[in-house]
Amino acid sequence: MLSPRRVGALLMVLAASVVAGCDVLPGRDCESGFVPQAGVCHLAPGDNASGEAYQPVDCLTRHEAETFFVGRFAGLDADSDDPPETGSDAARRAYASCGTAARDFLGDEWRAARLSLQVMLPTATGWAAAERWYRCDLVEIVALDLYEPSPRANSLKGGLRSPSSPLRHGCYNPTFIGDEMKTLPPASCTGPHQSEFAGVWWADDFPYGEEIPEDDMWDGCYGVVARHVGVPDEDEVERRLDVLAWALSEEERAAGETGVLCFLHTDGPPFNRPLAGVGVKGLPAPQAD
Repeated sequence: MLSPRRVGALLMVLAASVVAGCDVLPGRDCESGFVPQAGVCHLAPGDNASGEAYQPVDCLTRHEAETFFVGRFAGLDADSDDPPETGSDAARRAYASCGTAARDFLGDEWRAARLSLQVMLPTATGWAAAERWYRCDLVEIVALDLYEPSPRANSLKGGLRSPSSPLRHGCYNPTFIGDEMKTLPPASCTGPHQSEFAGVWWADDFPYGEEIPEDDMWDGCYGVVARHVGVPDEDEVERRLDVLAWALSEEERAAGETGVLCFLHTDGPPFNRPLAGVGVKGLPAPQAD
């Protein structure tokens, strides 16, 4: 079967910051004592300032980033002379911690929505002053193919508890040049659409920092799509649908990201209803080889 199985690059933002109090750093002199707050927001993402330069705002104020959790480095992760570098085990552990906290905060998996997870770390100056925090921020983005902040004036807390949350990925009518996806404009799932978000495939078995082979991504996403449409036979799904896999960059992989977004897709007549749980009878006829 000639399948588009197209892959788009998701440009997720990754930064870093978290703080620990002086009492958790035995044997060190505390020169800073700074710890960022959770439950506050920031006018722009990516700011890891501390001390007097740290100026969060109330989340009812127009903002672009929200701090939902603050953690601390401990043990060997806290003993280095410099802040953890992207790709280090310490940075990945902080990223994983933020991901777990994000699910609790939102009520569901953050990757299933128009959100970016940012992990902020102390500056070199702050680290030298005994700051040992990492700060977990969420940023609402405009769209999957327009990866820039969408300002808001309320908290994201509980924002994914509802299946109908407007933050969730839904249905789309992508455009292509050849096999390369150029745009992914949203469409109503109850109106004509060619693509539909099916879920996340976890590439946990592949080394960090390395590109995931396309065949493995497609196979993984076909499994995700099969579960989404309620068909146990992945081969049956592959005969009837294509998949789009939103690939991870090397930087994202190095940071600890393993979630690949999976979409079902057709180049035939568009769908006019969501395909979740429709079974074989709700899918298109098998494609010709």
